Amino acid sequence: MKRKLLALAMAMIFAAAGVGASDFRFFVDGIDQHPTILIGFLPTYVSGGVGYSGIELLEGDTTEFTLRAGAGYIERRFWNSPKDGLEYREMDPLTFDAAVVDWGLEFSQGFLDSPVGGKDFITLSVGYEGKYEKSLDSRIAGRKDKQSWGMDRPVQTMESFLGTGDWEKYYPDLAGNHQYLGTNLYFNFFLDGMEDTLSTNDGYAIEFNADWAPRLLNSALDGYADFHRLTLEGVAAKTLYQYATADDMNWFSLVVIDRLRANWLSGDAVPTYARKLGSLGRQVRGYSNYTYGMEFQIVNNFDVRLTGPDMGVDGLAVRINLFFDMGYACGRYFNTDEIGGQFLSSTGAQFTLSIFDFIDLGYQLAYLIGDGRNFAKGDTPLVGSFTFFLDF
Repeated sequence: MKRKLLALAMAMIFAAAGVGASDFRFFVDGIDQHPTILIGFLPTYVSGGVGYSGIELLEGDTTEFTLRAGAGYIERRFWNSPKDGLEYREMDPLTFDAAVVDWGLEFSQGFLDSPVGGKDFITLSVGYEGKYEKSLDSRIAGRKDKQSWGMDRPVQTMESFLGTGDWEKYYPDLAGNHQYLGTNLYFNFFLDGMEDTLSTNDGYAIEFNADWAPRLLNSALDGYADFHRLTLEGVAAKTLYQYATADDMNWFSLVVIDRLRANWLSGDAVPTYARKLGSLGRQVRGYSNYTYGMEFQIVNNFDVRLTGPDMGVDGLAVRINLFFDMGYACGRYFNTDEIGGQFLSSTGAQFTLSIFDFIDLGYQLAYLIGDGRNFAKGDTPLVGSFTFFLDF
């Protein structure tokens, strides 16, 4: 009898799981790499999670609870002096590694039907993100940095670079024993009128995001943070030409895409991980991450994207992406009282293999326009690098 009851219970559990399977989605939403591990080809950080949409608060609109987590080992590099926080082009950078674990919980609610069909037009989200980081001396400390042009001295340890003095003001999350436990609260508005496939893009999308990380919630360990960020982004795209067979195999498509992005990142203690998102060098292709970091930036990215042919496997295609970027940053340099301003521009191409329209693995060649430069590559205006992603 007990066996029959157990079998019946197991059958009911599996039946319930089968009925509710469509209410769950699993995703990968972030990948990063360490440039000195297999030249950056091996992902050393991965983030993903699960979303549940089995509850419908508004008929016909998606209600979703999302849980995500990520972990990995990455490199960070800054040309900011520990004496005044300003950038110096000729200074050996602070290069260090970070062991990262992060997690998040989000609630989102959709409204109205998108004009492209099959999804919500407006989605509002609120969420919480947690992060633990342990910063370590670079794995190439004591050796010359092959990734940087003109580095004739070994990579320094954090202690030798930072020295003594008031450096914690400029690198707050590295304070004390270089451990940081952070909390970020955010709100997101997303308007989706974009029909997006592996080979075509048509329509528009608008996104607004507000982040708040007060010091009260970001000072549990020696490292600390206190910042806020506002981001507004608009994307428009049009497929100019596509040649595809009756079985939906894409042989060639030509798409133009334009993105305009404005970002405000400020606070008394902006941590190193947030400074990547707020650096003009990250947003204008061909420049160094974490460089030209000031409170306000506005950037336009324009792409002409050629995709095809498909590789005979669903989700795989070769792609050539021609781009022209320009952007301007101004305001206070992060964690200082110094005011600055910088215009950057670049043009070039990305040659990639697109995998499920999520990862674009390949090579990028950029020509830098104006007086800005890639700090890691010296004065050369022609900069090559491996890439995992297209920017949008």
